[in-house]
Amino acid sequence: MIAQRLSARRLQELLGAWRGDGHSYRELSESIGILVRDGRLPPASVLPAERPLAEQLGVSRTTVAAAYQRLREDRVVESRRGSGTVVLGPRATGGDRRPLGADEEISLTRASPGPWSGLPELGRRALAEHADAFLLDGFDTIGHPALREIIAQRYTDRGLPTRPDQIMVTLGAQHAIFLIARTLLRRGDRSLIESPSYPHAREALAAAGALVAELPVGVRGHDAASMLEITRRSAARLAYLIPDHHNPTGLSMPPELREHLIANLADQGAHLVVDETTAELVLGAPRPVLPFAASAARPHHHDAILTVGSLGKTVWGGLRVGWIRAAPDLIARLEAARVVGDLGTGTWAQVLGALALERYDEVLADRARELTAGHRALLAALERRLPEWSFSPATGGVSVWADLGEPRSTRLGREAARLGLRIPPGPQFGSPGVFERFVRLPFAAAGVDLTRAVEVLSRAWRGGRGSATPAPVRAELV
Repeated sequence: MIAQRLSARRLQELLGAWRGDGHSYRELSESIGILVRDGRLPPASVLPAERPLAEQLGVSRTTVAAAYQRLREDRVVESRRGSGTVVLGPRATGGDRRPLGADEEISLTRASPGPWSGLPELGRRALAEHADAFLLDGFDTIGHPALREIIAQRYTDRGLPTRPDQIMVTLGAQHAIFLIARTLLRRGDRSLIESPSYPHAREALAAAGALVAELPVGVRGHDAASMLEITRRSAARLAYLIPDHHNPTGLSMPPELREHLIANLADQGAHLVVDETTAELVLGAPRPVLPFAASAARPHHHDAILTVGSLGKTVWGGLRVGWIRAAPDLIARLEAARVVGDLGTGTWAQVLGALALERYDEVLADRARELTAGHRALLAALERRLPEWSFSPATGGVSVWADLGEPRSTRLGREAARLGLRIPPGPQFGSPGVFERFVRLPFAAAGVDLTRAVEVLSRAWRGGRGSATPAPVRAELV
């Protein structure tokens, strides 16, 4: 594994507002430990030397030395001669030392439903009806014709005429986003992303060497005027959007804003990468969701849009089947670039994916019931325990975006970790140093008792602040 050397400034950005009212060395070690545990500091990362980190953070070198020593004792890092302080992996840190009694730790780090209940039956059908799949070589960089046909037909049925040659099957949405960024962006290109947004998409843009600017999404809705002004003057090469049931807010973009964004960006020669992995996850009764690309007014506007879909959020995270819908020449370009990094999507996964899509309306109806119940349970618990917080009025997706009213998101994450609750801080969803007033709260968290999770979250919030009088606000239920 190649070592990644972090500068003191970069580590400070990742740490966010880590200081509280306790012992600085302990807060620093716990905050670094949380970054390791959540994968934001991967194994083999090399931490900054003590002196430059102390200067960057504005603390004494003794504080940094004590924090590093605590991390060494917890076997999160080790010091290697000639290499420095190296991350070992996500082991137990001071932030994980207090379990919730005899129960296991609660994790709200992933916003994803559990496996669909009909999966075992799909597996049995696949074995009974498609044993011939095992006669194929299993290497597939474009997608099985039958699966591409089913995906194309679903887009057509939803109001966006699509042919199979406009579809590439991928190893999930994450793979699709990184493949697009790597293929279409060059170092120094300008790109756009909503803020807040899906963290790994931002990483994909940055990994391609792009300069990243932001399109603001508020807790109550999109800032249309600012978004359009930014697109007009950015000269972006690529924009990444989650227009329906946005992650993390659960909001959807107004129709008129879609049309204007497409026109602004496409007329400048930019590509729009539209992530629709949560688009059909609705709250309330199941309803059709028009694909974003159907809002394009002109043929060349259509050609500028690459739509990413996946079965990971709807069927099962372990079913690594996603896709890209794009113009045929872009699909060919992406396939040519793909072979550098992987050998294609597994045949057996595609068989299961095709069977799941045959029953997709049933899948989505089941998900709507589950997510609506989870959303209601989450907001009811928050209204009881944390009435001073406010929340985005989600209409679908997997999470709400909570405004804490105070810039304490990173410290809240650390306090929660001490009580056995893992939750990512708000700054993880935007630029370093922003969103300290916010936290993402999933109502799709497989195997999590949301009422109990909010009880722990409330204890963490009350335990890390002075007395305050709650100011009740209305939380919107769908």
